[in-house]
Amino acid sequence: MQNFEWVTPTKVIFGSKILDRLGSETGRIGKRALFLYGKESIKKSGLYDKVVSQLQGEGIFFVEHGGVQPNPLIGHAEEGAKKIKENHLDVIVAVGGGSVIDEAKAIAIAGCHEEPLWNFYLRKASVDRALPIVAVQTLPATSSELNGASVMTNEVTQEKFSVRSETLYPRVSFLDPSLTLDIPVQYTAYACTDILSHLMEAYFTASDDFPLQDGLVEAVCRAVMDALEIVLTDPRNLEARSTIMWAGALAWNGLLKAGVEGASIPNHMLEHPLSGLYDIPHGAGLSIVIPAWLKYKKPSIAHRILLFGERVLGLGPTLNDKPPLEGADIVIEELETWYRHIHTPIRLREAGIVSLDIDACTRQAMALSVYWDVPGYDEHDISAIYALMK
Repeated sequence: MQNFEWVTPTKVIFGSKILDRLGSETGRIGKRALFLYGKESIKKSGLYDKVVSQLQGEGIFFVEHGGVQPNPLIGHAEEGAKKIKENHLDVIVAVGGGSVIDEAKAIAIAGCHEEPLWNFYLRKASVDRALPIVAVQTLPATSSELNGASVMTNEVTQEKFSVRSETLYPRVSFLDPSLTLDIPVQYTAYACTDILSHLMEAYFTASDDFPLQDGLVEAVCRAVMDALEIVLTDPRNLEARSTIMWAGALAWNGLLKAGVEGASIPNHMLEHPLSGLYDIPHGAGLSIVIPAWLKYKKPSIAHRILLFGERVLGLGPTLNDKPPLEGADIVIEELETWYRHIHTPIRLREAGIVSLDIDACTRQAMALSVYWDVPGYDEHDISAIYALMK
């Protein structure tokens, strides 16, 4: 294993009825809050009233900033930062899924800096401080509640880039699985696709076998797939929802890829242009990208594909005595079958993308390959992978 550093400064409070502690936990951090959320669903569910009651009960002044989009926009974050500065706010309470928490991090940056916010996502400026964040996760998928990364879309340039800093980890994250019981099954499927992609990235790009990390990833993948299978027929199963919520927090916070040599994120590099340009769900984009990427890369990663097929998909007997490339094709086909089973797209047209602007996507992916240090891809490689998504 390689040398590594792993940081997790976030306090996690997990379980049912934990929001009774939201006011007291927030009050220890600040007394003037920006209350950030998405659309009107938290008002319909009663969660909005719960949060307001908690903040008011602790004597916390707050300003609301609703309307966060599924692919959060930099302009909306800048409006939130303006409220921070005008009202001298000192903490952000982010209630929602990964998009809301990602935008909270953008606002946390902009609220402490005069530099144009997008410059931090272009890596033209460094984050040296940020406002503290209290997160209430309602749609587990991105691990934003337990990492220091933020992904935002620039609505002017249609670029979808990210920033990372230890200052951006939430101070406290509330993970109450009961808040996820009414998430539509289809959105749960997109979320699980995202969670699995976070696990699969390092697994498939690893330069060698890493028994400890491989075993952890394989176990979490199986748990997520099994839990989703339960949710497909029993959407309000609390135990299955709990598994998905905790897996979502762990999958992308650095723990499961720590020390894995060669680990990189080419599938996210390829997907961000899709959801940035065409505003499709991130999970839907990933279920399109991953099979195409596997097909392109199988000559060099067939061994890892076969391990995944045997240990996660249960294809051991089917793969016995098969040549590596033939076996890899079987695994990829089985993965596509599973994506179809959970009703996520595996081709661009299934996501409503009739004509892909390969040149524009390739330019963005090439820029991300530099920002994220994803080696081994040139314009020909990236264009060829996009072509396999048709």
